[in-house]
Amino acid sequence: MAINGVWTLGQDLGWARVLVHLPDTGAQTRQAKYHVINTDSTSPARSVQQRAGRWVSLGAFHFTGRPAVMLSNVTDDGTADEDIAWGSVAFQPLPGKPKNVVVAMGDSYSSGEGASEGDRDYYPETNYRSKLDDNARNACHRSTQAWSRQATMPGASQSIGQLDDSLDPSMDYHLIACSGARTYNVLPKDVGADSALSKGESQNGEEPQIDKGYLDQNTTLVTISIGGNDSRFSQIVQKCLLSVGNGSCQHETFDKTDDSVNGRDKPFVGQPLETAIPGLMNQVVRPDITRVLKEIHKGAQNAKIVLMGYPPLISDKGSCLNIGFSGMAIGLSETSSAWLDDTADTLALAMQGAADDAKASGINVWFSDPKSDFAGKGVCGDPEQVHGIVKTLTQSDEPIKDWPLINQYGLSAQSFHPKIGGARLYANALERTMAGMSL
Repeated sequence: MAINGVWTLGQDLGWARVLVHLPDTGAQTRQAKYHVINTDSTSPARSVQQRAGRWVSLGAFHFTGRPAVMLSNVTDDGTADEDIAWGSVAFQPLPGKPKNVVVAMGDSYSSGEGASEGDRDYYPETNYRSKLDDNARNACHRSTQAWSRQATMPGASQSIGQLDDSLDPSMDYHLIACSGARTYNVLPKDVGADSALSKGESQNGEEPQIDKGYLDQNTTLVTISIGGNDSRFSQIVQKCLLSVGNGSCQHETFDKTDDSVNGRDKPFVGQPLETAIPGLMNQVVRPDITRVLKEIHKGAQNAKIVLMGYPPLISDKGSCLNIGFSGMAIGLSETSSAWLDDTADTLALAMQGAADDAKASGINVWFSDPKSDFAGKGVCGDPEQVHGIVKTLTQSDEPIKDWPLINQYGLSAQSFHPKIGGARLYANALERTMAGMSL
C-alpha cells in the first residue's frame, strides 16, 4: 500500500527555494516527509504539518542535479486513519545561498503562545482541534507575531517575518517551536544509548523538532527558548494560584515526576518547591539544555545559536492577581509573586550555565536575557505585556490538559505568556544579542 510520488522539474537549477502546496481538504498528517532529491544538503528530508492549507517552504537548497521532490504515504506515526496529499511543488530560483538561514525552535515562548488576538495570528494547523478525534489536536500555537519573526537581522531593512512572507532571496526561515515543548521534544529520537537520559519524543503528533529536518550545513542562526516546561512552569504557576489564601506557594510540595526524564527528578519528590525547583533546574534542566544545544550543533555545525531566556512574569507584586476573581478561588499572593521572580532568576542562571557549558565544547552559543526589556511590564505591569489570567479560549485550548490542577476555571493556554507587545520586547532582546554576534 506504500505510494511514492515524485515531482521532477524540467530544467536544472543551482540554488532554489522549494515550496509545497497543501490543499485545505484531504491533507491531515502531521508528519509528511518530503525528500528533496539531487541536493548537497546534509538534511534533504523535511517534515511538514499538512493541514496548513497554503504554500509552505521546505527551505533553500543547492542542487547538484535535476531538482526533484519525493513524498511517501508512509509515516512513522501512520495508522491508516489520516489522509496525505500530493499537491503542487514550486521551485523559486535564487541568485545564491540566502544570506540568512534561520530556524526558530523551542517551547511556547518561542512559538508565540499568547502573541495572538484570539485565534487570529496562529497558523491554523497549529491551533486545531477535532470534535471527532482527540488525538488530532495540535496546540503548538505558532504565531505570525512570534518574536523571531518580529526581529530584524543586523543591517536588514525589514523584519525576519516580512522577508519570509515575501519569499525574499536573502532569507530562509522556519518556525518549528511548539507550545509545551520540553527538551526531549527537541532532541532526536536516536539521540544516544545512555538509558538514564531522555530520548526524543513526538509532541502534538509532530516529530521531535530536530527530526523535522530543518537544520543543515547552510543554517546560519538558530533561536530557541527551552527549559521552562522542564522546570515545571505550569505546575508551579497552578500551585501558586491555588495557594493564594495560604501565603507563599514556595512551601507547597513537589509531587509530580516526569516519566520521560527516567527518574532523575525523583530525589526532589516530597521537598518544598523552594528547594526542589532550584535543585531540578541545576541538576536536571541545565545539563538537558546543554545536551539540546550540542544536538542542534550536530545538525547545523556552521550556525550560531541564541538561547533565549524567560521574562520576569509578574510586575507590581502581582497586585492585580491577589484580589481574587469572581467565582474563582485562585489568585497570586505578594509573597508568591516575589518567589516566582526569584525562581525566574534561578532559571536564568541555569540557562546561562548551560550556554557556557556548550560554549566550552566549541559551540557558538549566546544566552540572551530579556529581563530588562520586560521590567515593569509583566502581569499587572504598565503597560502589561504578559497575559494574566485569560478565560477566552482559542480553538485548540483544552484546560483539562493545559491546566489540570485548575481546569475547572477554564483558563486559556495564553495565560501567563507574552502578548504581541511582549513578543516585540523579546525581539528587542534578540536584536541586541545579534548585534554582538557578527552575523
